[in-house]
Amino acid sequence: MNNLTLSEKRTIFRILNLIMKADYVINPAETKYLDRIFNEFELDFQEFDHMEDVDLDELSKAFSSFTLEKKQYAHKLFIEMSECDGFVDPREVQVINKFCTLL
Repeated sequence: MNNLTLSEKRTIFRILNLIMKADYVINPAETKYLDRIFNEFELDFQEFDHMEDVDLDELSKAFSSFTLEKKQYAHKLFIEMSECDGFVDPREVQVINKFCTLL
């Protein structure tokens, strides 16, 4: 999706990172997927020095302002992230549901 703003790309990337870390196991397939999205979104690595400082309420608010089409696209990415290691952990689903319950 080419019409995402930089802020929306950052929000999606941060949520993908949360999904990846939800089960406390970072699989090489997950890092490869996240790297691919990072490159597709043309993000700057230095922007994400403090990935652990993500405020969930702030992310939820940012995500809620997405159009339905952008939410659906992001949801597709979230599902792909949760599936890319071959096992969808319930904790990953919880993170996805936190953001996508109203789709």
